[in-house]
Amino acid sequence: MRPDKQSHQILNSNARLSLINVFVPAEVDLDDTEAGTTARFRPYRYTDLSLQLSPVNDGVIHQFPIILRGDGTPWDLGNLYLIRKFTEMAKLAPPSVATFKKIAQHLMMYLRWIEHLKNEGNEIHELHFPEAEERRVTWAYYRYLRRLLRQPEQPISLRVVKMRMQAVVNFYRGLDQWELVESGDIENVPFQESLSGIPVVNAVGLQLIKTVKTTNFTFRVPHRETIGTIRDGGTLRPLDDEEQKILLDHLEQQKNRVFQLMCIISLFTGARIQTVCTLRLKDIQQLSNQQPRHGEVLLKVGAGTGIDTKNQKNYRLHLPAMLVQALHDYTHSAEAKKRRQKSFYGENELNYVFLTSNGSPYYTSTAEIADRQNSEFSQRVSAKDRVKFTIQEGNSVRNYLARLIDDIRKHDPDFTPFRFHDLRATFGMNFVRDADAAGIRDVRNQLKARMGHSSFETTQRYLNFNENNNIVRLASDFHHSRLNRFIGGLINK
Repeated sequence: MRPDKQSHQILNSNARLSLINVFVPAEVDLDDTEAGTTARFRPYRYTDLSLQLSPVNDGVIHQFPIILRGDGTPWDLGNLYLIRKFTEMAKLAPPSVATFKKIAQHLMMYLRWIEHLKNEGNEIHELHFPEAEERRVTWAYYRYLRRLLRQPEQPISLRVVKMRMQAVVNFYRGLDQWELVESGDIENVPFQESLSGIPVVNAVGLQLIKTVKTTNFTFRVPHRETIGTIRDGGTLRPLDDEEQKILLDHLEQQKNRVFQLMCIISLFTGARIQTVCTLRLKDIQQLSNQQPRHGEVLLKVGAGTGIDTKNQKNYRLHLPAMLVQALHDYTHSAEAKKRRQKSFYGENELNYVFLTSNGSPYYTSTAEIADRQNSEFSQRVSAKDRVKFTIQEGNSVRNYLARLIDDIRKHDPDFTPFRFHDLRATFGMNFVRDADAAGIRDVRNQLKARMGHSSFETTQRYLNFNENNNIVRLASDFHHSRLNRFIGGLINK
């Protein structure tokens, strides 16, 4: 067996990911003269088409990922690709650094695998594309990932394998498209590409055929829906009625009013954690001034609102009027005011509704990252703190939830743990079941709008989940009733 076909879970490489806490992008022009090479740096510029602006200087980027080789030097091609991809995405919308961390992580694992083979004595590198197709670096990596999936104790999931391979494919597409390498550096194609049509459902419910580029690097492992879960930005498990009652009973006993309100918002609106944690004082004031309709008020979230959503998608949260009153009361409480006094924004309508006891946000919004470079907000903090600060991503909320679940299980050992994101799925299923109980059969449009789904396909999963669960319940009841009659007949003989 050739060395590049060997499968190792532990790789002999020290390649790693590092984060630049304060990254100021710049372009460099190299002038070669007899006296030597002179480097001239200019601010990195891009055109933000989402704002319809002329080219602007890109400001500070926080915790931008870079990939280091095993010897500690930067991986030039990988990092050039990340920076160029960031710039291209910024032309349409403010890019998510968290997304780039994931891409960089997958490329770092690719580099680590390459270095492992080199350290084992193989002739291979990221531009190794000989005439023999099966010996090209991308093909060898594809075989390596397939072997990982076939191992008895699978060290990597199918989802991660697909993301790693796709990151590598996009890497080579970017090298070619943006001319990051010379035309002769890649002698033969990294992969075979073809066009395929896949059915998609558009915003008005019509099925269309979308043309996409595919490669020959596919992983044909059938997807299996886990019973009792829904795929919506991850595998979600809606809580049933009894679990919700137990949760609400324990939340009512919580002394942590902030955590209590955050859970209730997600459960009653379907908001994701970043949306819940980036609500602003001005939003609560706006909601309080609205006239409720059918017992609820609407709040626009997403790009341009200061409230973060997945991919900054714009949609409207539907908040019960009584919940808005509870939020209004909390924002005017002595505890909330005390926390705001310690915070970055201070007593400002742009401040977060929810802050920790030391005045930090539970989830740092994209708006705050920009505001810290704005003197209007930054006079209260030092120049250092304006660019060097910890970006929160909701981990404190998840830790609170883990402790709450531990407390619940002390009283009810059979209670199944869940994640904060599962509250979103619970809201969706509650809405579907309430509509069904009211005799409303088609709520796709309403559910899609309330949850901010980009496609009806995701919304349909909630409807299918409810229908399938009802079928399973009815079939199980009938099945066990028949078995019990049969067993009862045997016993009575």
